[in-house]
Amino acid sequence: MTRACVQLGVVPSIGLSTVWRLLDQAAIKPHRWHYWLNSPDPNFQAKMMAVVNLYLQALDLYHRDEIVLSVDEKTSIQALERLHPTHETQPGRIARIEYEYVRHGTCCLTAGLEVATGSVMGMLTANRPAGVFAEFIAWVGAYYHDARRIHLVLDNLNTHYHELTCQAVSQICRRKPPELTTRAQRVAYLTQPSKRVVFHFTPSHASWLNQIEIWFSTLVRKVLQRGDFASVADLEDQIIAFIRYYNKVLAHPYQWTYTGKPLAAFKAVA
Repeated sequence: MTRACVQLGVVPSIGLSTVWRLLDQAAIKPHRWHYWLNSPDPNFQAKMMAVVNLYLQALDLYHRDEIVLSVDEKTSIQALERLHPTHETQPGRIARIEYEYVRHGTCCLTAGLEVATGSVMGMLTANRPAGVFAEFIAWVGAYYHDARRIHLVLDNLNTHYHELTCQAVSQICRRKPPELTTRAQRVAYLTQPSKRVVFHFTPSHASWLNQIEIWFSTLVRKVLQRGDFASVADLEDQIIAFIRYYNKVLAHPYQWTYTGKPLAAFKAVA
């Protein structure tokens, strides 16, 4: 960049440190990158801002007995058993984990993260049919039976707006739902703000807006990535144990700072 600035006649000369200082002031990091997936959702901005504002208001809502819960499923969690025991960390030597393993099967975790406190609730099943998610929603309603309102942030998976999900929400809200024969009718019903349980769907291809994904990455790092599981039952026991430990020792609200607006760069001072 220093060479290009001189060749293009932007400046007669410029140093490396000056270029880095200017990039830093403008909050530009050309050495960093990551993959992203463009969202074709025509209502992306409105849906995104609704979720962001909900996160920013979560603590105030919590003090008014309203719960904001970030919900999703982590599917196909593998129960992998290492062929040989792990060599634990020793002075001057890092841990060594056996590369080869035996697969014992998989399980699915449906989980909710309470945005205001960081506590987690999770339900383990063999897979994720519509009935499982409806059962999870019923559990949420029973768990937060004293809450004035329950806000759920979730993606656009078809089970999240299935007829069984609508029935579970209706039972929690103690009201008979209207005719819900189409996807649009079910989504409109679930997102209706006058109910005790309100769904907030993220835009399509915007999983980064769902805070439970942050916690899933914690589960992977602390349990799954280095885990050694003799069976699916063993895997499930360790996941449940971690959720209980996390809620008791590690749970904390994530410091959500994104406001839906681009990062404001510092004005460079000549």
